[in-house]
Amino acid sequence: MRTTANYSAWLEGTSATAKQVGVHGFRFDAHQQLTGVTLDSFHVLLCLGGRASIRRIMNDSVEVMDLGPGDVLVNPMATSLRWSWSGAVEVLNIAVHPGYLDEAVRESMGGLVRLRPRARPYAPDPSLVQLGCDLHREVSTPDLLGAQRGARAVGERIALHLLRNYVDVERTGHDRTFSPEERRTLLDYVEARLDQPLRVEQLAALVRLGEHHFSRTFRATFGLAPHAWLRDRRLERARELLVTTDDSILSIAMATGFADQSHLTRCFGARYGTTPAALRGGRQRLT
Repeated sequence: MRTTANYSAWLEGTSATAKQVGVHGFRFDAHQQLTGVTLDSFHVLLCLGGRASIRRIMNDSVEVMDLGPGDVLVNPMATSLRWSWSGAVEVLNIAVHPGYLDEAVRESMGGLVRLRPRARPYAPDPSLVQLGCDLHREVSTPDLLGAQRGARAVGERIALHLLRNYVDVERTGHDRTFSPEERRTLLDYVEARLDQPLRVEQLAALVRLGEHHFSRTFRATFGLAPHAWLRDRRLERARELLVTTDDSILSIAMATGFADQSHLTRCFGARYGTTPAALRGGRQRLT
């Protein structure tokens, strides 16, 4: 990705996650994105001051627009984008993670859905402008009574507005499964961290899903809930190390994410019907 930019931050806010809307403030003097990028979250740019001329190429469609105070521009996720700015402008950048959108949809429709961002051409959106201004008020006055709660509430309304106006929600009729690329991302991440605590939230973030949808998709893909699959993978690694190394059983327990040797022994016996010591001693073979 080749980018030239001249900007500074005036608000260091929060990052977009599956549980919260992200918000930052930037001042742009000029900004060019010369090669196509695909955003992993929706980005809502609310202009608060200055004026800029913008040329945006979205899915090879060219738009030219002016952005001034009270204007809002939505850059959709999962869409090829290029752009260039001229002039000086101050914006509130509101980012909405797909996992956040997914959780909102699940509450209304269940998990059997697919979200397809719309590549909508630029058009005024007074409702989104008002929501952005409300969010700006909450985050720029942190001493205001209930400011954090107010920001979360406005962020949720912004996410719902995007769902209703900038996303097509389709029922799939069957559980989604992970793509080969997603499977590889998850497997590589887990294999490199079997000695560490791993939470569903961490894994869901890798494939940009909410926790509920991730767990459902994980079970449809691997046939087990994430915690059960992870336990089995830890036991498989422990079994490999017991057979192929001279490491102590305690060190193998630590290397595979178990609390201690007795924890490994209990789980190993439940899974394989024998103990790590018995396996290592060659008194019993596993099939």
